[in-house]
Amino acid sequence: MSKNIKTEEKKRKRSKKKKRAKKDWKAFVYNCPYLLAVGVTSFAVMLYSDEIGFKSVVGNAQTVLAQVSGINIFTQDVPAEQMSDQAVQEGEELEIMDESESDRTDNAGGCKTEEGDIQNNDEYNRDDETKENQEKVDEKVKGITKYETYEPTDTDSRYYSDAGKVALTTEYPYSIENDSYFNDAAFLGDSRTLGISDYAGLDAADFYCDSGMTIFKLLEPDGVTYQKTGDKEDLSQVLQQKKYGKIYIMLGMNELGYGNTQMYFEKYREVVGQIREWQPEAVIYIMANLHVSEEKNNVETEFNNININDKNAASARLANGTDIFYLDANPLFTDEQGFLNEELTFDGVHLYAQHYDVWRQFLLEHAVEPTEQDNQS
Repeated sequence: MSKNIKTEEKKRKRSKKKKRAKKDWKAFVYNCPYLLAVGVTSFAVMLYSDEIGFKSVVGNAQTVLAQVSGINIFTQDVPAEQMSDQAVQEGEELEIMDESESDRTDNAGGCKTEEGDIQNNDEYNRDDETKENQEKVDEKVKGITKYETYEPTDTDSRYYSDAGKVALTTEYPYSIENDSYFNDAAFLGDSRTLGISDYAGLDAADFYCDSGMTIFKLLEPDGVTYQKTGDKEDLSQVLQQKKYGKIYIMLGMNELGYGNTQMYFEKYREVVGQIREWQPEAVIYIMANLHVSEEKNNVETEFNNININDKNAASARLANGTDIFYLDANPLFTDEQGFLNEELTFDGVHLYAQHYDVWRQFLLEHAVEPTEQDNQS
């Protein structure tokens, strides 16, 4: 009897275990659709968001399962309330990431300004191009003074040496002007400048020049003759009181037998520097000394074209191509050997009156506006 009772109890226990197992299985099967949905959702999130790692996907799946069934199918044992809070937090992060990804997509090709506004890259690039072009426009147009070289010869003179080069007119995009260009011009020089004053027809310009004038005497208190009145004027006072737009300087012939080329250059540089201080807005033209004729060149010891070239090359060094320019009119009046054409001169040094008009035209074709230079400075 007792044996049968034990057997019955065993059967009841086995029956209870089967029922419990069947109940657990039914619960698992009942939650399968949720598990499947979670898996598909996690996989989709992994595909469309490279900013969500595998752990985040697993964490979301774990949280959803915990909320749906209360079953923890993962090895980590986390309370349901903590998992629920984690799900909310991760859900908010997911929304933020989605919004960030959307912003990046919508604003592709754009950049943020300091105020945080989105600026299109096309507009940004156009602004850069405009700025770059404007900088190019604002760049100075700078002239270049070049030299034509040759094999120098030995000289036995304490006044000069053979420079082995001839200074050329400063290369620059000059404008062509009419006689009104000289309305605010001053010419400073010696007897050749006096010839321009007398025969070139530049009546509007001021001429301060004398035969025998040198760079060493130009700014001395003894003064220089102002050709419009015939009176001596102290140029140091004139240039501080009257504003000029252009100043032409041609000196060096009377220095050929005085001092040496280095002294000439240093004094010329000092004079130009002083004039620049007094006339800060003026364009300064350094005019080359004209060569002499072959006859004059061969009979004179110091009065020759090698010495003239040496002085010209020295003064040309002062031309900076922005507001100081070197002008060489020699090619207009010299022959193939570089001598002053005998047909154009009465003494081998000075031109006949009728030829100064050629010089005038040369000056008109090599004009730089002071306002143009001011804009480039």
